[in-house]
Amino acid sequence: MLAEKMFSRRKFINNSAAVTAAFGSGVIFPESSKGKKTSYERGYADKIKIAAVQMNAMRENLEYNLEVHRRISREAAADGCNIILFPELSVTAHYGHVSATSLAEEATVGRIYKTMQGLAKELNVFIAYGFCEILHGTHYNSEAIVGPEGLMGIHRKVHASRDEYIYFRMGRALEVFDIGLCRIGILICYDANFFEAWRVLALKNADILLLPHASRSAPGKEVPKDRQVRQLKRTVENMPGKFGVYAADNNVFAVYANQVDYNGHSTHSGGAYICGPDGKVIVKSKPVLADHWISAEVDLKVRDKSRAGTNSLMKDRRPEVYGELTKMI
Repeated sequence: MLAEKMFSRRKFINNSAAVTAAFGSGVIFPESSKGKKTSYERGYADKIKIAAVQMNAMRENLEYNLEVHRRISREAAADGCNIILFPELSVTAHYGHVSATSLAEEATVGRIYKTMQGLAKELNVFIAYGFCEILHGTHYNSEAIVGPEGLMGIHRKVHASRDEYIYFRMGRALEVFDIGLCRIGILICYDANFFEAWRVLALKNADILLLPHASRSAPGKEVPKDRQVRQLKRTVENMPGKFGVYAADNNVFAVYANQVDYNGHSTHSGGAYICGPDGKVIVKSKPVLADHWISAEVDLKVRDKSRAGTNSLMKDRRPEVYGELTKMI
């Protein structure tokens, strides 16, 4: 009966091999109405362990950045993590210069994808990483999520900030990716400042929102280390800020991972945390200027329960009176 309740709540489209790889043979796959498994066998999970990474992706140094991904992915996998979130442009680096696109690759062709998907397959985990994507002859600020069986989804930053308009084309979609363990939405940095984006992904039934960031505290400048540490302490103290409110209002888990320190062109503010659908921090990073990762186990039943109560902001919406939200100003 317990298993039946657990598996009746959510449906996932990934096949059994990927789910078993990530969670072991204890996952149960329900049968179809005729007693045969469907072409995409359905797997379910309630508790998932997630890692959020604070790191410094160095300018024009692909090998160094990939090595950081290898090291941290292996550490997090050894700790039992199922999903690992790296920051915005974690592989190709984030800074305002034409060379920011010099390491661009297609989503599933090239060294970046081969390395990251190979890691996911080797470690039986799902990895979200940021890179400059080349598509249709132009460049996107993209975050891909790969699993043991390949690319699970890709989000192209919808809201460009500051000088990003010069180097990246903006994406045009907010999608939820069903990875076989849970449903994931991604909002890259400035995207997360738009409450509407959170609500769209929540309405598409996301369980977890990944928030990869590369928030610059000094574009084109290096900030002295002591000043960076003071700023980072304030950042960590104030986590999760308004994103905690957004998580609570949309009944989703939120996972935040930011770049940190000077990368050879710009300085980033750092920080990482995981918060629950009540908006409260479960775990957050230390105020250190170094590559650093945190992890926490999240219980997706908590998310389901938060949406089932009375006075639910999700259930009590009146979309017929919200037409102004779709108008430009």
